[in-house]
Amino acid sequence: MTDRLRHPETDSQGRFLRLVVLVVCSLVGLTALWGIFDAVGGEPRVWGLLGFEVVTLVTAALGVFVGLGRPREAPGLASATIGATVFAAGTLGRFSAIMTRAEGALSEGQAVRALVRDPMFDGRLVAAIVLLAVGACFVLGSDRAAWRKLVIGSVLLIPVLGAGLWLSGSGLDWLMAPVESSGGLVRVVGAAVGGVGLMIAASVSIHLVIRAFEGRLPPLVAGEGSGDDGVDAPQKTGEAKPTKSA
Repeated sequence: MTDRLRHPETDSQGRFLRLVVLVVCSLVGLTALWGIFDAVGGEPRVWGLLGFEVVTLVTAALGVFVGLGRPREAPGLASATIGATVFAAGTLGRFSAIMTRAEGALSEGQAVRALVRDPMFDGRLVAAIVLLAVGACFVLGSDRAAWRKLVIGSVLLIPVLGAGLWLSGSGLDWLMAPVESSGGLVRVVGAAVGGVGLMIAASVSIHLVIRAFEGRLPPLVAGEGSGDDGVDAPQKTGEAKPTKSA
C-alpha cells in the first residue's frame, strides 16, 4: 500500500515530470503575455480574449510553482487541473477572437474550423495534452493494468470526439437533411445506430478512465491510526496487547 501511494517526485522520474511541467507552463505563460497584448492592441479589441488570457497567465504561474516542487502534495492532480484550465481558457479566448474579428458573419461550424487552424489554439491544445499526460504519469506510475485501462478508454473516446467535431461542421446539415428516398431512410437508421454506439463507447470510456485512477490516489482524509501520508501505520510486532485483569 505504501508503494502505491508513494509520491513519484521522490525519484528521478518525478523530477523529470516536474521539469516538463515547469517548461510547458513557462511557455504557456509567455504566449499568454502575447495574447494579452493582442487582445488590447489588435483591432478590434477583444475583451473576452483579454479575460481568458489573464486566466491562462495566472494558471501558468501556478504551474511554474508546481514544476518547482511547491506544493509537493498531489502534483498529478495539479498538473491535470492546470492542463484542463489551459485548454478551456485557450478555446474560449481564441473562439471569442475569431468571432469578433471575422470580416463577415460566421456560422458555428466555420468558427470551429477556423479555431482548429489557429496556431495559438493548436499550441494550447498540445500544452494541455502534455500536462494531462504528466498528471497521469504522476498518479499511475508504473501500474500497467491502470495504464491499459486508460489507453483503452482514451481510444474509445476518439470516435466520440471525432463525431462531435464533424457534427459541428458539415455533419449536422447532412444529418438533418430531409428524408426523400430510401437512401435518406438508411441514413437516419444508420445515424440512430451510430449514435447509440457512440453513447456506449463514451460510457465505457469514462468508466475505464475512472477505474484507471481508482485506488491510485491517496485518501483525502487520513483515517484514525494513519501516518502522515494517510497510510495505515504498520502494527508493531513483539508487543503484547494489554488485557483487562480479572
